[in-house]
Amino acid sequence: MVLALLAAACTSADDAPGGEAGETATRTPTSTASEPATTTSTSAPDEPATTASTGVGGTVTTVTSATITTTATTVTSAAEADPEDDPDGAADRADEENAVDPVDEAGALDALDGRPAVPERAIRWIDCDVEGLECGVVTVPLDYRGPGAGELALTIAVHRATDPDRRIGYLMVNPGGPGGSGVDMVAWALDGPGAAFTAPLLERFDIVGFDPRGVGRSEPLFVCGEPGAQLALLSQVELPFDAPEEFAAAEAAALLCAESMGAAAGLLHTEYVARDIDEIRKALGAERISYYGASYGATLGAWYATLFPASVRAMVVDGADNPVDDVSTVEARVANVIDELRQFEVLLGEALDACDQPQCPMYNDGDPRGYFKENVGELEAVVEAAGGNPLAGALSVITTLYSEETWPYLWIGYALLVEAGDPSLLAEFARFQLGDSSGGTTFVEHVNCLDSWVLNPQLDRHVRLSDETAMEEAVRRELPLLAHLELAAPGTCPFYDLLDRGSFGGTLDGSDVPIVVIANPRDPVTPLSESRELVEDTLSNGYLVLAEHFAHGVYPHNECANEIIHRALVDLVLPEERTTIC
Repeated sequence: MVLALLAAACTSADDAPGGEAGETATRTPTSTASEPATTTSTSAPDEPATTASTGVGGTVTTVTSATITTTATTVTSAAEADPEDDPDGAADRADEENAVDPVDEAGALDALDGRPAVPERAIRWIDCDVEGLECGVVTVPLDYRGPGAGELALTIAVHRATDPDRRIGYLMVNPGGPGGSGVDMVAWALDGPGAAFTAPLLERFDIVGFDPRGVGRSEPLFVCGEPGAQLALLSQVELPFDAPEEFAAAEAAALLCAESMGAAAGLLHTEYVARDIDEIRKALGAERISYYGASYGATLGAWYATLFPASVRAMVVDGADNPVDDVSTVEARVANVIDELRQFEVLLGEALDACDQPQCPMYNDGDPRGYFKENVGELEAVVEAAGGNPLAGALSVITTLYSEETWPYLWIGYALLVEAGDPSLLAEFARFQLGDSSGGTTFVEHVNCLDSWVLNPQLDRHVRLSDETAMEEAVRRELPLLAHLELAAPGTCPFYDLLDRGSFGGTLDGSDVPIVVIANPRDPVTPLSESRELVEDTLSNGYLVLAEHFAHGVYPHNECANEIIHRALVDLVLPEERTTIC
């Protein structure tokens, strides 16, 4: 389905193969939270645990719980230092409808919606096998509607401020996705200023990242049936759906997620990830936190500010998507998808046109576009090499567009496929998007779909299925280059009404928290229009900063944007205008 392609294509590019956007951390923690933590204390170590350094790069290596060593000492977590004066009154901001008050000992109800109060959390400090980081496990409720439903164990990592005497507090970070590892992102801090964080943030903040529920070292393990099971069911379905047996097969494919993960299958949405952040905040002993989120991390930040405005000291997001689109009509819903895909259409054309020299593998006597169109059927080999997902061919092409530095991978990979029958290079880019889905639902699709149902429960499965047909037709009509790719495939999202995914009754607007939104006019993944709509139509108190950097996201690659980010996060000084051009 077109929506499935869009969801998969909008993952963070931080670990994409090749190029600047593809640089990977040189240190990857290998601890895991395979069991819920059982702790009696909330303390942080007096100093970083002594651990062995590791040089793991690329994909995350996960080890079993048997290899994790808890620290010998349990002490209470250091309370966050009082933040400096806040000229914008952030400490006093609280939306009466959405704010969450501290929980009292009697178990008062959550001020947001009367949900049972959540007890204070503890951190179980563990060995994360990376010298210079502190790692821990925090348990959070599986379901915030009823904490008695069980718990999940989430892994966190902390990089302490390098100038502790001038430490401001905690900076929570999220690299995007959905599915990006905050633990890995914090590990990048060990590479020094410029690798992932600039010096002012490294010096003044304890930088905290976590693997969200269902990601990396945190519970649950994301799985939807045995390998290939969903693909086998979805292969029985053709678009448009018109037979009872096709509906039955698609329903069964969706239910495989619940059969594998239980109730957690419907509870991996972003509202609950934002609630998890606040549990981590409380476990750290912080009254308020600062926040930086990239790509999907911007959506997560908007959720957190909406739910817990009084807990936000400062917030900056980068490469943002607008999570609150106009869904009132089919025309509006189709326009949303076309808008998000249009930049890929432009960049595919530019990437092909840049292959304008005879030594370029797709040169084709000066007609690289013709070479692309004439041989697009060869992408079927990429589908097979990447595990069978019908969208793998399209995703392999789209992912090479994330940066100009990765365009040569398109030229070389496509020529290898056509001339030598070798799909391996393009398949690597497809697997970056698809992960270990074995042809079934990816984590990105799963979370984005749950979020769609949480925010728009009025769009039932029949509306969603009819939308897919309209969207496919619009892509063929308005995006002629992308139209050569296989953009439509049966998926499970319209059938997530079978999962207990909840719904959000409030307004996702960031409350009155000032949120600085960094936007790149050339961003291939999240178009400028999305950041503009986020600031102008969705957030109550947003500031838009336009900064050039031809890749997904800007920080820390643009000095002008970096300075604005430092002023917002460190000095609590907002841009003078609602829109700033670097």
